Amino acid sequence: MSDLDASAVKLLLIDDELPSLKLMEAILKQAGYEKITTTTDPRQAVQLYREVKPDLVATDMRMPYIDGFEVMRQLTAVIPAEDYVPILVITGELDAPTKHRALAEGAKDFLNKPVDATEVVLRIKNQLVTRQLHRQLRMHNEHLEAQVRLRTKVVEQTQLDLLNRLALAAEYRHDATGGHAWRVGRMAMLLAELKGLPADQVDMIKKTAPLHDIGKVGLRDSVILKDGPYVMADWEAMKQHTKIGSRLLSDSRAPLLMMAREIALTHHERWDGAGYHGIKDVQIPLAARIVALADAFDIMTHPCSYKATMTLSEAKSEIGAQAGKQFDPELSALFMQLIDREGEKLLAPTGPLQLVA
Repeated sequence: MSDLDASAVKLLLIDDELPSLKLMEAILKQAGYEKITTTTDPRQAVQLYREVKPDLVATDMRMPYIDGFEVMRQLTAVIPAEDYVPILVITGELDAPTKHRALAEGAKDFLNKPVDATEVVLRIKNQLVTRQLHRQLRMHNEHLEAQVRLRTKVVEQTQLDLLNRLALAAEYRHDATGGHAWRVGRMAMLLAELKGLPADQVDMIKKTAPLHDIGKVGLRDSVILKDGPYVMADWEAMKQHTKIGSRLLSDSRAPLLMMAREIALTHHERWDGAGYHGIKDVQIPLAARIVALADAFDIMTHPCSYKATMTLSEAKSEIGAQAGKQFDPELSALFMQLIDREGEKLLAPTGPLQLVA
């Protein structure tokens, strides 16, 4: 390859016979290779590799202390798997068993002793060209992977932006700020953290919890905008928002939308099985159990047409009373810890959560 710059190439030569080593060095310098490191002690191979970071290693086979096979084993252990650093074996014993074993240990090519100057230059150049092509291919693949990551991130961010707007749409008719959705999202995230869930699950709950009431967009105005206590018919109509939300978010394999659908459908289930759809205890998805607590607490502590507003301590007492009945008992205990830790901050107005892919 014409663009191979021999002067920039770094070579490591290992041979216990100093005359042979000097001959190889002279041949390669004559061919334009300037950065050549040599040693007559094969025990220095790994140390020199780490210091020099050579583009090619050439090693003799028969040497004192450790032979060429051991040199290759040691080098193979420290050369990064994604890197291609050719090892060239120089030996006077090129019988078939030696060749087979050398190839198994990582050798890429062979040279017979006494070496031929033209063959040395050509074989080394061929291996360096192969290394160069390998590096170009790796860089190309890394570029493609970076492009895929970038495009995936753009798609994910677009998806999150849409989720944000869906959550706001669900709240808009009775809460134009979307405050309830965002507070529930934040509390669900904090409770998931307190539960000790992995960071990726905490993040997914944070992003999907605000969509728990998305199904309310399908409710009649007479229900969603009613000013005053609900009658049984109103409650039955209200229950439909879980099924509507589930339908709106169905038929997607995207993990975010799958969790959002799960939460939308089951966040009104009760630990004792007396919820909307009769699912109970651990059959209720964990994310939905977390959102159920955050949702109920926020409704307890904020004005609502069909109930009185509770104080922080009253809401905490109610959660304690409903532990093991309406709510997951373990999560209830954690949520009460969260109330003690966060206090009035849980009640504060909040804007849309920063949902970043």
